[in-house]
Amino acid sequence: MSRKSLLPRSLAKNGFKGVKVITFIGVASLMFTQVIVASELKTVTKVPTTYNVSELSYLVDRQIPAGYVKANYKAIYSPSTQSKTPSSKDLSLQEAAEIAAQEIFKFSGEKLDNQTLQMLYFHSSQALRPYSYWQVSVNITPSYHFHVEIDGSTGKLIRILYIGGPNIDNEFDVDAPSTTKLSKEGLDTGSKQFNPDLAKVQNLITKSGYIAEPIKSIKYQYMSADAYAVFSHTFYVTTASNKIHSFSLSQDLTQLKDYYPLGIYGK
Repeated sequence: MSRKSLLPRSLAKNGFKGVKVITFIGVASLMFTQVIVASELKTVTKVPTTYNVSELSYLVDRQIPAGYVKANYKAIYSPSTQSKTPSSKDLSLQEAAEIAAQEIFKFSGEKLDNQTLQMLYFHSSQALRPYSYWQVSVNITPSYHFHVEIDGSTGKLIRILYIGGPNIDNEFDVDAPSTTKLSKEGLDTGSKQFNPDLAKVQNLITKSGYIAEPIKSIKYQYMSADAYAVFSHTFYVTTASNKIHSFSLSQDLTQLKDYYPLGIYGK
């Protein structure tokens, strides 16, 4: 069954609204439970990113990914953002957008020329645990989306993932019953047949540059599917200092699909 044939073409225009992204992750996460559709955005403020990378104070100490060249993208506030006035201690919209663009390039090699970054800012002033974060979404095509979450004050990466993929038909009809059925069939078959090549997994993870210390163990966790029935395999990687990182890799184990640090084992 092809993805394009999941629904009658007449449902293509409305099939995407309200679809939940299937991540099957059993840990607490604030991240992207719903894909933001660019066509549904109301009036927003567009901020051309014509500044120089060197002019951004928060980026002075960041290591720019090898081969990265600043793209001609635009950053806009999502209508659902809590505030369009970040705290004076937090990243500005421009700074957060540039960090996200660098993270996407590091993660996938994708350049964001002529793309629009949809920015959501959140700040909590809880007395015991004040925190803030930026969530950034980029729709490369109607069926290929990147999502990044970074700390609002430090720019530290909290999570990065993509949904769909560059080779998916842009007329793919996201329909919950059909994609759920397709996902279930793939998961039932794939999970039974999958025998991970951990050496291949370690090689890809090491080359990604997200871990700077020796790897102590890699444990396979589960197979999952996103809203486009694109499958991935998730591994927990424990380093020499007992820090745990979650990596989801493409079905053929050749690309990163989702990454976030989980914390320190036993804490």
